[in-house]
Amino acid sequence: MMSPSAKLPVPPLRYLTKSLVKTALKCPKKLVYATHPTLFPQSREHVEDPLYQHLSMEGERFGEYCKRLFPHGKEMRRRKVMEDGQNDFASMVHRLSSETYQTLMGDKDGAHKKKRVTLFEGVVCDGALYAQPDVLDKIVHDDDAGDGRKDNQRIELRVIEVKSKSWDSRYSIQDKMLSKNNKLPSVKANYLPYIQDVAFQSMVCRMLYSQEHNVHISSWLMMPDRSKKMKYNLLDANDGEISSHATLCSSDGNPTDDRIPTLDETIQTIDNSVAALINVDELVEIVLNSEASYPGSNGDTLQEIVYRWAEQVNTPTFGPQSLSTPIGMHCASCEYRLKDIPVIGTHSGFHNCWHEATGYEMERLRSTPLIVDLYGNTKKLVTTFMSKDKYLLSELSTDFFELADDGTPVKKADMGESITNHQRQWYQVETTKRLESDSPALRNNPTFRPSCMIKKNRMDQIMKSWKYPLHFIDFETIAPVIPLYSNMSPYEIFAFQFSHHILHDASSTVEHASEFLHIEEGSPNVSFLRALHRAICHKNDGGTVFQWSPHEHNVLKGMLSTPEAMDSLSAQEYSDLSTLLENGMVDLCKLAHKYYYVDQSGGSSSIKRLLRPTLDASPHIRELYGSPTYNSRNFSNFQWYQLDDCGRAKDPYDILSTMTDIDNDGDNNQQQQHDKANVTKGLAAAAAFQELRNNVSLESKDRRDIEKSLLRYCELDTLAMVMIVQAWQNLLEDSSE
Repeated sequence: MMSPSAKLPVPPLRYLTKSLVKTALKCPKKLVYATHPTLFPQSREHVEDPLYQHLSMEGERFGEYCKRLFPHGKEMRRRKVMEDGQNDFASMVHRLSSETYQTLMGDKDGAHKKKRVTLFEGVVCDGALYAQPDVLDKIVHDDDAGDGRKDNQRIELRVIEVKSKSWDSRYSIQDKMLSKNNKLPSVKANYLPYIQDVAFQSMVCRMLYSQEHNVHISSWLMMPDRSKKMKYNLLDANDGEISSHATLCSSDGNPTDDRIPTLDETIQTIDNSVAALINVDELVEIVLNSEASYPGSNGDTLQEIVYRWAEQVNTPTFGPQSLSTPIGMHCASCEYRLKDIPVIGTHSGFHNCWHEATGYEMERLRSTPLIVDLYGNTKKLVTTFMSKDKYLLSELSTDFFELADDGTPVKKADMGESITNHQRQWYQVETTKRLESDSPALRNNPTFRPSCMIKKNRMDQIMKSWKYPLHFIDFETIAPVIPLYSNMSPYEIFAFQFSHHILHDASSTVEHASEFLHIEEGSPNVSFLRALHRAICHKNDGGTVFQWSPHEHNVLKGMLSTPEAMDSLSAQEYSDLSTLLENGMVDLCKLAHKYYYVDQSGGSSSIKRLLRPTLDASPHIRELYGSPTYNSRNFSNFQWYQLDDCGRAKDPYDILSTMTDIDNDGDNNQQQQHDKANVTKGLAAAAAFQELRNNVSLESKDRRDIEKSLLRYCELDTLAMVMIVQAWQNLLEDSSE
């Protein structure tokens, strides 16, 4: 790890961008790491996180959609701002900023005579502050001079930030965005980052355009509106982008020509779309002039701290010692936490901070869970730990969790039949202590197994109420920001796939009974519901139906409520599926959370966090799945329990990613396609479905590979449910509380 006195290379000039401000508001220390990416890389887990990639992709889709609502808009040349500095970077930025100004206000293309000019991603700079708003919309308003003449012209420059954050125009800004709990008005936390983004962009634009040219700067957010319905199938099957037929239309529905639309026409176009354009001038003023909250904040407003950060990042000695930020709960999601150092000379920013704050050796911090890794953590709890100089999970005691030495709740009111959150946290601490106390040789010994516990009496009572055959179902769903089908709203969720396993009896006879994957044109709603009816309801065997979390119940309820389902399903189909909802599906995640704990799950009840340690902890599961005997439509003579180099169970989801019948020939395009066909996580399934749905140029082999990977992934989800239930059944036979 780099010594505190080490120097960092400093470029001649560094611009403070919106993304850097956004990063610094989460943790100012990250300004060092973000501006020196070769020394402080982001973790691979963060960069490759399916959620991160999914949100980025959806944001790009919505951004492209919104551009088409301004068909007269001009795209500035796309140039990525290199925040780590370049020798000619300042001159490039100056050139782009000048080009933006000339296009909006100067003589270029007669801009000074035009009543309206719209730019996408124009560059605006003031000193070291760099803004690149998604849309800059210059509008010249003719104001009445008082005698009927329109002599006074007022120039408005709209700074529009496009965000894929959902909005519902049935509510007011005051109801959705403003907090009513404080004496002074403030922006609600769930919208604050978006208001801060547009506030920074507007602040920079004001400096250049308002002060020098008397231009009124107004601030706007453009967001997907969940109250609206898509009027067309807006995705072009050729490239996944928005169809020009649907979007490049004026208010009368006719294709646009070269004429620049009036502001009223643009408003009408937006009203007819699934986007909402919201003026946030009031909220921007609140954010700019009220105290900015960030780790280590000292009362500065956003404007004040932005200037300070711009000055700090441009000092010649800017480095790890330039900014001091307290550690805390905000560190839990740090993208600069590296498990392994990828390249010699690179450093883990997270561990650098914790080393400075605690004085602990780097290796110790890297090799053991920290207090921010505790299940169900809160800022208050982490603050309590740090006030007692406790930074490692292994340093904690039962006192912190209101538990007696034997792990039982101190308060009698907490002594119920389920595992309390405090107990779950303490079990995680105990696991850490036990692993640290054992020798490395023992921890790597194949005979060493994680322990698990189950609340036997209550779980036994619940499981005896189940009726065979047991049905396990899992849905793969998608909630796209741009609806894929007519009459759907942004982020309206629907299922495109399910898997269905049956456990026929207590002797563990398992069958992958049915599956469904929508690969046809059009909405999957009706075909999905009919297939589900055939799989579950048509059998009418009285067996108990299981889900993992309420997700399946909620999605099924939503899909049944659509006019499409009501109109197309038979009365029997609709009645049977409604009965399935009314009778309820057993939520195995809820049961796991209340009555089951296994070491090395991190306290989580996520099926993907539970599966591998459950395989390791259950000799019964190892016996059932430790030989190549599993067969289904998608697997032949397959062995699910496999050992890694340390003699521990491999994660079955990792096994999926290494299956050899989905190949590539080594070139980059084939590798990218292979990655798309390697579905091992839920959001990757949604992305794969979008690929099948939108990319008509997909070769038949690639299409088959993606379909095969989707089917295998969803099948493993329901098989994992079966495995955990089988482990519970065996635990109830062999263990006592």
